[in-house]
Amino acid sequence: MKPLSGFEFIAGCLALDFVDTLGERAGQGRERLEDENALAAWLGQAELAPGGVDFSANDLAIARSVREAIYRCTTSVIDGGALPADDVACLNLTASRMPLRPRLQDGVLVRVGDQPLNAAMSVLAEDALGLLVVPRRERLRRCPECAMVFEDTSRPGKRRWCSSASGCGNRAKVRAHRARRDTET
Repeated sequence: MKPLSGFEFIAGCLALDFVDTLGERAGQGRERLEDENALAAWLGQAELAPGGVDFSANDLAIARSVREAIYRCTTSVIDGGALPADDVACLNLTASRMPLRPRLQDGVLVRVGDQPLNAAMSVLAEDALGLLVVPRRERLRRCPECAMVFEDTSRPGKRRWCSSASGCGNRAKVRAHRARRDTET
């Protein structure tokens, strides 16, 4: 999927797409949730918050802390370590809040909640908890190029890169092709 307003949804699930809002983790990092408006934009694109919802600086801090709990748990699984108890407790508590509910509005189905941030984070935490158990945990991967965490949803389960078509996978294939070509001449 092409990025909209700087966001990509290529990680295989919403929880990991949310983790990717802090990009380039293999390097210096690139914060894509720069402010409350960016949070609203990401949640809107993910269909987790309707347009026009205003978020506070505190909401942004909460969202980032949930994001990092998801990241630490999923990378612990990838690395074969124990799940961080504090992060699991954070995800359990967050998932227990009232999630988004469907509502028909002007002929369109939208998802809304009385507390928009808590409802959206509840959906993301539930998705993240599902990643931490079999069979989904066996499909968690980290891109060897950019360190993006993703769920391998390919049928054979052999995906290596965050994106084969246009991202790290394509660059790795181009490098390999050039190396083969250079050794042939």
